[in-house]
Amino acid sequence: MSQTSAVPTNGRRRIGSLAYWEADRLDDVLEESLPQMLARRLPELGDAPALRWREDGAWRELSYAALDRDARTIAGALAGRFAPGDRVGVWGRNSVSYVLLHYACAYAGTILTPLNTGWSDDEVRHGVGLTTPSIVFAGATVAGDDLEPRATGLVGGIEVVALDDLLPWAASQPVGDLPVVAPEDPFLIQFTSGTTGRAKGAVVSHRAAVNGAFQRNHHDVIGDDDVWLNPVPYHHIGGSCFVVFGGPLGGGSFVVVDRWNPSEATDLLRTGVITRLGGVPTMLVDLLDRLGDDARDAGIASVGLGGATVSRAVVERIRDQLGAPTVIGYGQSECPLITSTDVADDPETLSRTVGRPLPGATVRIADVLTGETCPVGVPGEIQVQSPNVMAGYWQDPEQTAATMTEDGFLRTGDVGAMDELGYIEFRDRAKDVIIRGGENIYPAEVEELLVQLPQVAAAVLVGVDDARLGETVAGVVVPVPGAEISTDELTAHLTGKVARFKIPIAWRFVDQLPTTASGKIRRVTVRQETNEALATEPGNPEDLTTARS
Repeated sequence: MSQTSAVPTNGRRRIGSLAYWEADRLDDVLEESLPQMLARRLPELGDAPALRWREDGAWRELSYAALDRDARTIAGALAGRFAPGDRVGVWGRNSVSYVLLHYACAYAGTILTPLNTGWSDDEVRHGVGLTTPSIVFAGATVAGDDLEPRATGLVGGIEVVALDDLLPWAASQPVGDLPVVAPEDPFLIQFTSGTTGRAKGAVVSHRAAVNGAFQRNHHDVIGDDDVWLNPVPYHHIGGSCFVVFGGPLGGGSFVVVDRWNPSEATDLLRTGVITRLGGVPTMLVDLLDRLGDDARDAGIASVGLGGATVSRAVVERIRDQLGAPTVIGYGQSECPLITSTDVADDPETLSRTVGRPLPGATVRIADVLTGETCPVGVPGEIQVQSPNVMAGYWQDPEQTAATMTEDGFLRTGDVGAMDELGYIEFRDRAKDVIIRGGENIYPAEVEELLVQLPQVAAAVLVGVDDARLGETVAGVVVPVPGAEISTDELTAHLTGKVARFKIPIAWRFVDQLPTTASGKIRRVTVRQETNEALATEPGNPEDLTTARS
């Protein structure tokens, strides 16, 4: 049943009184597998650079033609040993070999299964036991430690090959014929970020990977001469889809960096080669801090952000320091891209929303209790039906059923509100909402106000246990190095801007916040540490102002 209106307003489509955006622009959805897309695009790109990296102080390149040649060599070896649908594990930091394996798995019809370099031994055993890869290619940790010996001891007899030896390994294997790969075939088992609970494996199709990268580029208008720097890990959904496959869809190239290192990234920007930036907000803040007044000299044309809430303060810093527009994408492991802003969107839209649904996506805001579609402007769970939605969790029908509604929508677990033009304001992860005596508190609302203070580098609100109210609110603040700020100043800044019950009754000051390998804040860890600090600190919880972590 349609709940939309096709009546345009200033060139923008309006919806009705309910927060429901029905799929449109179906001709903008690519019906291609990754091999089909590559067969169409790579002959056009030829000897243009696909990958760039710095080595011994000089730029190195791999052309699209060479990338295709090497990927097909590896794919032939995979096809000679394994069947389409078999899993191929990869465990290591970013590298050129890692990129080649992405393309090779796509050609061979095998399912790429990236393991997080930050996982514990138990987490690796869980991931391998769940997905049962036929082979694991092991590289290095972010710190540079060789993972091959550790992998051999963890994977229970599965063949382990050094990721750096990928091409020599391929040359020693029997060569098989490459299969025909359809758009709906699985390409990737993307593990959920693991910020809470046991990691699950979302099965991402070729169609989802192609369209995620295509729409990411489309909203930013990437050109043939553009050079991207996006240091997110390739085991992250953004790395697996947008970074690795964004090049052939847009025609530009991307810079391979083995890990996120703010100093090295700053040096790369100062070479003048990079034209576009991407990553999570914390990465951009780190870069802007280091570039300072020289930021405009980097010559950045645009910045793509995602993976976390993007505050107005970050958008304004990018505009003021880099002189560049920002494109904000919203997605998750279960659906690589759900909404996006556009490079031409105004600052108010960028600071308030995560954009509108992608072509082919139907999105609704659902009441978390009744499941009914909310009125426009009323927050609820963001739910999506899209070609980009996962096929399900690997070998986990119960979790799949719990995450999908009966009428086929993905329950994102995120809270948002949709306006009359279909723009979605992201409020919070549903599980991050603090419920204080029956009042829902969305941390992002208060956190954005706190980071407006020049003395505050980052801030997180968490719920702490309370016998009477269930939860009360605590604020965890990272001060700007060298800056001083008191709890009274923090409270005064919030007073009058938000309801009193949203203002923390306890504060902690820390040097840094715990994050995942992809730069997301581990809120569960912050909450646990804060509860522990409150339990051990004598006196009134409002006096907890100096606990360090």
